[in-house]
Amino acid sequence: MRILQANKFHFVKGGAERYYLDLSRRLEERGHTVYPFAMHQARNESSAYERYFVGEVDYHARNGLLGKLRQGLRTIYNRETVRKIESLVAQEKPQIAHFHNIYHQLSLSLVTALGRLGVPMVQTLHDYKIVCPGYLLMTQGEICERCKGGKYYSAFRHRCLMNAYGPSLIGYLEASFHAWMNTYAKISYWLCPSRFLLEKVAEFGVPREKLIHFPYFLPLEAYRPAYAASDYFIYLGRLSREKGVATLLGALQRRGGRKLTCRILGEGPLEEPLKRQAAEWGLKGVEFSGYLQGEALQSTIRNAAFTVVPSEWYENLPFAVLESFALGTPVGGARQGGSPEMVLHEETGLCFTSGSTHELAAALDWMEARPERMRAMGRAARALVEERYAPEEHLTRLEALYARLVN
Repeated sequence: MRILQANKFHFVKGGAERYYLDLSRRLEERGHTVYPFAMHQARNESSAYERYFVGEVDYHARNGLLGKLRQGLRTIYNRETVRKIESLVAQEKPQIAHFHNIYHQLSLSLVTALGRLGVPMVQTLHDYKIVCPGYLLMTQGEICERCKGGKYYSAFRHRCLMNAYGPSLIGYLEASFHAWMNTYAKISYWLCPSRFLLEKVAEFGVPREKLIHFPYFLPLEAYRPAYAASDYFIYLGRLSREKGVATLLGALQRRGGRKLTCRILGEGPLEEPLKRQAAEWGLKGVEFSGYLQGEALQSTIRNAAFTVVPSEWYENLPFAVLESFALGTPVGGARQGGSPEMVLHEETGLCFTSGSTHELAAALDWMEARPERMRAMGRAARALVEERYAPEEHLTRLEALYARLVN
C-alpha cells in the first residue's frame, strides 16, 4: 500500500514525532511505501521525498509586523502546502493519508487539498488541537474547557497561544474558519492513544463513531531493561508550564534527608527560570542534563531508580511513561489525563494529585525508601508494555483500517 504520513517535524522533537517516525519505519518493513510530508528543518532525518516538504516556518523568530501577518495567514491556509501535496499526489499517488501534528506550519489546508483529490484520511490525536486552539486545554497555567461548544473566541480573550493576543487571535480565527468550512468532516477517523483523550474530545462534540481507541506502540526490541540499583531518579520531558517541573522543584524543597539525585532531562522555555529557582532554593541534589537522545537517553532512563511525570495538563499517553516502562523503570505519575491508564498505583508506579507539592514530596519519599519494591514495579511495568504496547497488534489493526478505507 502507498501511504502518506504527515507531521510538521521530521525529527524526534517529542512523542508525536517518535510515533510518526517509528510507525513509518515499521510500515516500510512490512512492505508498504511510505511518503513523509513535513517541513524543511536542519534537524530533519534524511528522506528521499524531502523535495515535497514545505519551507521552514519559525513562529518564534522576529519577522516584523508584515512577516507575522503573512505567517498568521499561512497558519489558516498554506498555499505552499497545497502546491506541494498536489505535486506529491500527482507523482506518487498515495492511497491513504495518515496525519499527526500538522497544524500551523503545514496547516489544515492539507486536509482540504487531499479531500479535493479524493485521498482518504485518518489522524492520530497527539493533543487536543481538534477542540482547543491552544492544543492543551490549559490557560494561564490552569485546566480550561472554555472553548467547548465552539466558543473559540475564549482563546483570544485569555491569550491561550504564546500568552499573547496576536497568536491567540490567529488561533481563534483558524479554529473558527475551519469549523465554518467543516474541514474536519473530511477526515474519516481519529485515532486516540488514550481513553481519556477519546472521552474528552467526545465531550466537545467530536462524533464518537469516528473515534477509535488506538494506543501507541514501541519497538520493544530496541529497549533493554537493567533493573539495577541507582543513586538518582529522573524527570523526562519538555521544560514548560504544563509539565509540572516547578511543582517537582517545590516538592524537592519540602523534602529532608533525601538520598537520590534528581536529574532533569529535557529543554524548553522554562529551562533558565527553573535553574534559577533551583539555585535560589539551594537544591544541590538537582542536575539539569539537557536534551538527550539515542543510547545516552536510554542509558539514563534504564539506570534510574524511577521516573517522575508531574504533569498538570490532561496528558494523552506520555512517551516519558512508555519509554521508562520499556526500559524497566517505574514511574511516579500525576493522577491526570491518560497517565493513570499506565501508571497503576503501587503496581507499575505511584500516583499522586497533580499540582500538589505535598503529595509529590510524599510520593518521592515513599519510592526512595523502597528500592527493592520499585525494581519489582519496574519488571511489572515492562510486562505491561509487552502486553499492551507491542508493535504487531497495533500495525495489524492499522493496516486493516487503511484497507477498509482504500477498498
